[in-house]
Amino acid sequence: MLSSSVSKLITDLAASEHIPEDVLIREALRSLLREKKRGIQNDRLDILKRYRVSSGEALDDKIREGMLPESPTWEDRIALDNLQEALSNVDSALASL
Repeated sequence: MLSSSVSKLITDLAASEHIPEDVLIREALRSLLREKKRGIQNDRLDILKRYRVSSGEALDDKIREGMLPESPTWEDRIALDNLQEALSNVDSALASL
């Protein structure tokens, strides 16, 4: 349940923007999820840049070929998988809006 101050803020913002409250809330959620998606994508790119690869599979190849040490590279590979899952969750949430 929303607090009365949050509920009032939503009502006031919707009125000042001349949009229904449900549209305001949906757009706020979209904005929040898009920002979260950008952060996840940036974290993913940071890892890929660190190892100069374009994908998790390419990172796997470099580890297998002995071009990169297993540790901490495997930890970063696991982080890539977790980031991909988080990205999929955010995309699903965005699609449901």
